[in-house]
Amino acid sequence: MRVLFGWEFGAGLGHVTRFRPIAERLSAEGWEIVCALQEIERGDALIDRATGRRLPGVRVIQAPRWNIPSDPKIRQIPTHIFADVLRIIGYGNVEALRQRISAWRDLIDVVKPDVVVGDFSPTLNLAARGRVPHIGVGNGYTTPPAGRPMPPIRPWQEKLEPFSVENERALHRSINAALAALGDPPVDYVADALHGDETFVFSLPLVDPYAAYRTETTLPPFNMPRNITPKPLAEREERGVFLYLPRSHKLTPVAVAATKAAKVRGSGYISDLAPDGARAESGPGLTIHPEPQDFATVLPSVRLIVHHGGLSTAVAALLAGTPQFILPWNLEHSVTARGLAATGGTVVLSGGHEDETSLRNAISNLASDQGIAERALAAAGTVDLGDPEAAIATMLGRVKALAGA
Repeated sequence: MRVLFGWEFGAGLGHVTRFRPIAERLSAEGWEIVCALQEIERGDALIDRATGRRLPGVRVIQAPRWNIPSDPKIRQIPTHIFADVLRIIGYGNVEALRQRISAWRDLIDVVKPDVVVGDFSPTLNLAARGRVPHIGVGNGYTTPPAGRPMPPIRPWQEKLEPFSVENERALHRSINAALAALGDPPVDYVADALHGDETFVFSLPLVDPYAAYRTETTLPPFNMPRNITPKPLAEREERGVFLYLPRSHKLTPVAVAATKAAKVRGSGYISDLAPDGARAESGPGLTIHPEPQDFATVLPSVRLIVHHGGLSTAVAALLAGTPQFILPWNLEHSVTARGLAATGGTVVLSGGHEDETSLRNAISNLASDQGIAERALAAAGTVDLGDPEAAIATMLGRVKALAGA
C-alpha cells in the first residue's frame, strides 16, 4: 500500500511532526510513504533516531509551491477570517491556483497513492477530490469548520468586517473558476477546501479559535510536548528566564537586548540562528545555545519563558507551570496567547510596548512576580492533553480503511 502525505502552507515543524507517528507505524507494516513537503529541509523530522537515516519506505519530494509574499508589511494587512489569510498568500489568483491544482494532480498520477493525507494543503485536497481517498488534518487554526461561511479567527470578535465577507466571496469565485477550468465540480464553501473526505482536527479547546462553531469532536494533539513535571518555586533558578524566538521575528533583537539588560539569569535558543550567531548574541545575563533545548528539563527550572506563542512551546510552558511572556508573531500566535492569558499565568505583549525599555521592565518584573508564578503552577494542574495513542490509532485506522487495507 502507498500513502501520499502533503504539506502546502504554514511554517515550522508541527505539520511534519503530525505525519511522523502515522508514518512510523505504516513504515513498520511495509507501506510505501511519499511525503511532498513545501520545505524539503523539514524532511529530517522523518529520520529514524536509532539509525540516523530516514524511516524505511519513506521518500521526501518537493511539493508544488506558492510564491508567498515575503514583505514584512504583509503582516500589517488585517486578517479576521481565514479567507483573509488565504487571499494574502495568493490563493485568489485563478491561474496560479489552476496551475497548482494541476501540479498536485500530476504528482498524484505519478505517485499513485492508495490514500492521501494533507496537512494545511487545500490545493492537494482540491486535486484529490473524486480521484483518490483523502484525509485532511490540521490544528484548530488551519481548519475552520466545513460546510459554512468562515467564522472569525478571533473568538472574541462578534461581527465580521465587510472586507472579510467580500474576500471570502471573491476567493470562492476564484476557487470554483479554477476548478471549472479543469473540468471539476465546484465547492460549496471556501472552508471545504481545507477538508478531505474525512478530516481530523488536533487541538485543545483552550486554543482552538473555532471551538464555539465546531460540531465534530477534536482529537488530542499527538505532537505536543509531554512528560513535563512542574517544580515548586523554591526549586527553580532565582530570576531564571528562558528565551525562545525565531530569528525572523521582528522583536528578536529587541528581546535579546532587553533580556540582557533585565538583570536576570537568562538562557535561550533562537531558531535558524547559526552557532556563530548564537555565540555572538550571548553576553552577560543571557547565554544563547546553538541547538534546541529540552523543554522538559529547562522550563520547570526557570521562573519565566519569553516566546512568540507557538502552540507546542505554549503547551510545554503550561505543563511546566512556568509563567509566559508572549510576543505574538502572527494572528495564530495571538489567538493562542489570548487563550493562555485566561489561565492567569501568561502575559501578552500589547501594542505600543515593543521598545527595549518596556520589554526589559516586563521581563525583570515577571521573573520575580510571585502572583503570576503561583497562578502558572495552579494552571499546570488543569491541563489535560488527552490520550495521544488513542488519537493516533483513530487516524491510523481511517487511513487504512480509506486505502482499502
